[in-house]
Amino acid sequence: MSRSTAYGQASSSFTVPPGLVGTVQAHGLLLVLREPQLRIVQASSSAAHWLERPLPTLLLATLLDLGGDADSRLRQLLDTLQPAEPRPWRCTLGVAPAERAYEGCVHRVSTDTVVLELEPQASSTTAGPTQDATSSARAPTQAALLAHLSRAVQRFSEAGSVAALSVAAAQAVRGLLGHDRVFITEFGPDGRGCVIAEDRAPRLPAWLGQNRLLDEAWPDPSVRSRELYLHKRVRVLVDAAATPSELIPALPPGSGGGHDLTLGELRSTSAAHAERLRAHGVAASVVAALVREDQLWGLITCHHPQPRRPAQALRAALELLAEVFMTRVVALENYARAQVRAEVRRLEQRLLQATSVEGDWRAALLRNEAALLQPLDASAALLWHGGEVLGCGAAPARPALQALEAWLQVQDDSAASWQHSALPLPGDDADGLPQASAGVLAVKLSSQQPDALVWLRRVQPDTGHCLPWTRSDLSLAQAYGAALVDMILQVNAVRLLIAEHQLSQLRSAVANSQEAAVVTDGAQRSFYPNAAFLALSGRRRDEVGSLEALAALFTQPALAHRAIGQVRAEHRPWQGELVLRRPDGRGLPVAVRAEPVQANEHPLLGCIFIFEDLSEAHEAQSLRERLEAALTRTTRDARPTEGQELVGAIIANASLAAMDIADGDAGLAAAPLLAEVEARTARATALLQQIRDVGVA
Repeated sequence: MSRSTAYGQASSSFTVPPGLVGTVQAHGLLLVLREPQLRIVQASSSAAHWLERPLPTLLLATLLDLGGDADSRLRQLLDTLQPAEPRPWRCTLGVAPAERAYEGCVHRVSTDTVVLELEPQASSTTAGPTQDATSSARAPTQAALLAHLSRAVQRFSEAGSVAALSVAAAQAVRGLLGHDRVFITEFGPDGRGCVIAEDRAPRLPAWLGQNRLLDEAWPDPSVRSRELYLHKRVRVLVDAAATPSELIPALPPGSGGGHDLTLGELRSTSAAHAERLRAHGVAASVVAALVREDQLWGLITCHHPQPRRPAQALRAALELLAEVFMTRVVALENYARAQVRAEVRRLEQRLLQATSVEGDWRAALLRNEAALLQPLDASAALLWHGGEVLGCGAAPARPALQALEAWLQVQDDSAASWQHSALPLPGDDADGLPQASAGVLAVKLSSQQPDALVWLRRVQPDTGHCLPWTRSDLSLAQAYGAALVDMILQVNAVRLLIAEHQLSQLRSAVANSQEAAVVTDGAQRSFYPNAAFLALSGRRRDEVGSLEALAALFTQPALAHRAIGQVRAEHRPWQGELVLRRPDGRGLPVAVRAEPVQANEHPLLGCIFIFEDLSEAHEAQSLRERLEAALTRTTRDARPTEGQELVGAIIANASLAAMDIADGDAGLAAAPLLAEVEARTARATALLQQIRDVGVA
């Protein structure tokens, strides 16, 4: 036995799947139509109110029977409707003088069935998007809307950080929709997020920096519900206190269990989610998903204390802003990683020099504590290496260090980084220090030893947890770790040349490095290609026993000989691009960095050659050129209509993103990111065309 609830159908044996609809929001109406007569086989109970006729007379009536131009308009679209592609739509229903204008969308859910979702259009007297309203947020004129979007996209392009970009986005969305509060949440891998920007009415308390669980933003935090946001990017709740409208009958005849309306506009929310909103004094909400690489990066959430319905054009505009926002996020995060790598590369040179002069690079690493602590908002940094621990900032006492080391040793070796929001750390009884907790973020520095670089962050008094470690934090920490692994390889190679009695230990460290390298002393008595280089070149160790043999592996051995000669004879570093000849005859482009190693008592201790596979970078460059060509075609083919300024802004934003991505990260991640920029730009252009097609009332 089943029963109909206010927020869906439920029974002891059946629950409506997340993609199916048991109820819809009562501010609109839903009609399921069967072709060819376009006969109504299912309707929301709200249809009786909006169409001013009893529900029993609606069922089995045809769309033509309802009056207006809906039947003729829909028949013009039927042949072009495709499943999973809702089409924005406007029509009239009723007979004058009771005829009413509607906007919404039409879905094809099967070969002979379509679904109409309709909402009454706002009247000309309804408040605009920046005014307070208790019913509808009517779109401004098309010219004003396009101008607002152009200004927003321009601000996005000028933002120099994700934080500044998020502030600009919150302000742009609030100016667009007029809700009392707009906040942007970035989610971490653990499902927690942090409010990184907000724009709100002065009377409201600040939420900036607060933690937000996923289920505070989603009606259902299940994996399936999260997947819905990847398909339906904007979700609107007009009135959290309204009783949803049931579908009559519960299952349409011949449907085989109902129709999937994952992309529906009128989907009702869960009772639990509506109750949480009301507890915060929220009557209406709009949520836009921020998606990166098919994963939810975060949300743009809008709250309002009175019921509020944004027009269809405003929803499309919000989705457009979300797409452009994420395009800029991708560019900024990759550019930031490039800046980190450049800074760490300079640090490597200083550490190599410190190793030659002082014999130990670790103290030099922690000497400039601001460079380690400020980017991650950390209170302390700790380095475990070679059986020792060094620290900077507000480093904890020895008992806490021992607890941290024990925690590091039990972490998953396959993970690139480890984190904890509030790790208990014992105090020092001798000094009378009590037990405390700290947020921890650690990156692994060795696959063979428990070496790690660790950041500590103070916990918040009100939550007992530190501010969440965001995706940006994780990316930054992993970039530091990757660069430090490279630096450790170089330092270990220097030690290999300086101290023969440490040869065995250092050979193991070099051999297990993930970077391809060849190390030789000045006289070539010791010539060592590591396993990564042998794998990269496809050669056996006995095939690479000298610098001459190394040069012969390249398609231009003469150029390789000149580079080696420059390093050995002139004691100057060399870097460039060469092509390795693989055993199967295939050429593999590689970046080569050759560094001479000198000491006061020796003119040349030896040389370090480090190789990086550039095949992915070449692919990324090809994708960038293809993207630029596509952008050029889009600009050339654009019609000289209203909104041309917005087209130019979107194209400029995408071009800037392509340059930032290619310049900032030309490695493994650049190719899919460039492809994502191309797809986002195409989607943004399509949404702009949708805004033009939909128009305004």
